[in-house]
Amino acid sequence: MKNKQDNGATPRKDDAFKREAIRLWKSSGRSAETTARELGISVFQLYDWNRAGRPTRAAGVAVPPESKELLQAENERLRAELARITEQRDILKKAAGILSEPSPSGMPGLKR
Repeated sequence: MKNKQDNGATPRKDDAFKREAIRLWKSSGRSAETTARELGISVFQLYDWNRAGRPTRAAGVAVPPESKELLQAENERLRAELARITEQRDILKKAAGILSEPSPSGMPGLKR
């Protein structure tokens, strides 16, 4: 039994072919099924290669966005979140300062 496809070509599975297949699929705008059929591979192989090529998300490690627009949108979101958290921190600092001031009478809750 030969390990060849119907058209006589041997299936290519080297890393360069995998990267090129994924790049072609992503950049063409066509479905994975169409791209896989044109390349003579299984659509499941294309999905597996795509999944294997992505960096895994370890604890605390974020995967960077793939496009410049997504990166800019994430940057804007993070700046807004930083501004909100900085404001919350400043409010908590003021509240802690007010609560830690000694009362004028020397005893909390004592009125004369």
